[in-house]
Amino acid sequence: MLTRDDALTRIARTAAACDAAVFIGNGLGPRALHAIADRDENFYMMGSMGLALPLAIGFSRRSGRTALAVEGDGNTLMGMSAMPLAPAARGPLVHIVLDNQVYESTGGQLSPAPGFSFVSLARACQYATAVSVTDPEAFSAALLEAAGARQPGFIHVRTAADPGPPPPRVPHHPADITARFTAAIARATPDETR
Repeated sequence: MLTRDDALTRIARTAAACDAAVFIGNGLGPRALHAIADRDENFYMMGSMGLALPLAIGFSRRSGRTALAVEGDGNTLMGMSAMPLAPAARGPLVHIVLDNQVYESTGGQLSPAPGFSFVSLARACQYATAVSVTDPEAFSAALLEAAGARQPGFIHVRTAADPGPPPPRVPHHPADITARFTAAIARATPDETR
């Protein structure tokens, strides 16, 4: 079984290889991704649960570029209303749920995720592909395949708790995160898609 940090390392590698924008939901995920592989094309959604996916859908629809929406199980459950909108994405969209079955950043309370089928929900929402993986290599392969597709894909990853203290907070102010993300996308996007 992967840890959160192992999964995020693999996501970061894929994002860099595919020149993908990463939208990551609040909690410890953005903090860990920042510590593992900060880049201007990472949008750290801090302080609002369930908004990484709608941001990624809008970005993909507007730009046609690859977008990875990364959320924990708690974020996904909070923002389920966005999942039926995933087919509206124009470019490659990969929705990744890192499911440790707890609200880790608030003390490890159990989430409603145990026994819930995220994959069944994704299929009902008409994602083109929806898989659940626990094996690290299977996750990397599914991620690379979904990032190269021109349709929305969903990957559920059952993760183990990460040992040790929480990662440090993202040091950027939300306005700075927005500014550097926007500037990075503008540098890489032709004028006609802006």
